[in-house]
Amino acid sequence: MVAGVWWLCSVAVLLVSFAAALAHPVRRRRTTKSGDFPGVSAIVPIKHLHADFERALRSLFTQDYAGLEVLISAQEARSPAVEGAERVRHAFPGVPSQILQSRLKGAASPKLNTLWPALCEAGNDLILTKDSNLRLEPGELECLVRELSPGTGLVSTIAIAREPRSFAAWIEVAILNNYHARILMLADAAGLGFGLGKIMLFRRSDLMRVGGFECLAWALGEDMALAGALERLGLRTVLARCVSRQTLGARSFSEIWQRQLRWMIVWRIQMPAAFIGDFLGSAGPTAVAGAAAATLFGVSPWLVATSTLAGWFILESLLCALKGWPLALLSLPAFVAREILTPVLWLRACTTREVIWAGTMQRAGSRPPKSRFTSAPVAPVAGRADQ
Repeated sequence: MVAGVWWLCSVAVLLVSFAAALAHPVRRRRTTKSGDFPGVSAIVPIKHLHADFERALRSLFTQDYAGLEVLISAQEARSPAVEGAERVRHAFPGVPSQILQSRLKGAASPKLNTLWPALCEAGNDLILTKDSNLRLEPGELECLVRELSPGTGLVSTIAIAREPRSFAAWIEVAILNNYHARILMLADAAGLGFGLGKIMLFRRSDLMRVGGFECLAWALGEDMALAGALERLGLRTVLARCVSRQTLGARSFSEIWQRQLRWMIVWRIQMPAAFIGDFLGSAGPTAVAGAAAATLFGVSPWLVATSTLAGWFILESLLCALKGWPLALLSLPAFVAREILTPVLWLRACTTREVIWAGTMQRAGSRPPKSRFTSAPVAPVAGRADQ
């Protein structure tokens, strides 16, 4: 009986999330009025010079937004990524910009270590953080600022994976688009918001009110920690109407394993409901639940299991076709590989807190010793562009 309820609930969520994704965005919220746009300091943490690096960074510099400041932060003083950022920065002398080197090591998240000094140096209270592989659409920054209305503390976007160049990347497309994005669009339709680190827009003053660096330093998932901290101030987190484009390129199996494992560990520690739901709502476990329930009704377990998987993958393929998301002959084997990988990752996440991130071993949930600084050590790598 439990298996039957599991199967019914999971399939219902699939169908409702399919409809929500097709209709996204369906919600209408109060937004900032035109002309009320404050200055924004956009911070881009960089590490590696990937294939889409300069194009993604240019998409930020080309935003038609008065009062935009761009801060690029790296742990290294010189690297191919820093050199690539310098090329882009100098191509847009009209946009105030700076490259900074972070020497901070006090946070559990390497990303927060890279971001924080630039956040302290920012000339505006309104802060946008953007991953280096995320490409903004024209007008997307204004769209995000419109969403930061009174009562809202954090705005994030749903990232849609694009341009996979390896089978491992196609598996990640199947995870990011066909599962994560679909479920997030359902959550948005239900009025729920989540802190998603690909893009975050918030007020620095709000962050300082909830404790600044100390309220985030313990968390490997600094995005979820920020959303939770702002919620304690009575400020909600929302998902923007616009979506962002994340270029994958060629990914290795090791890369997607470490990335997905990190997210699952963060969910287990910081958002247990998402961790449990990720397993229960996946196609593979749902098919197994259906097969177990089939015996109670005299139906072939194999028929129910295969029908569940086939229907699931057909619906996901249809969603990709209708939304213009990546879809190819590799999509079907990628769906199958995702369903094999998900329970293995889930079980591994139950047994460890350690992940490799930015080339180093990190341990989730370990609260570091409290530091006493109010600003972070930072060194300018390249000065502000001429205005």
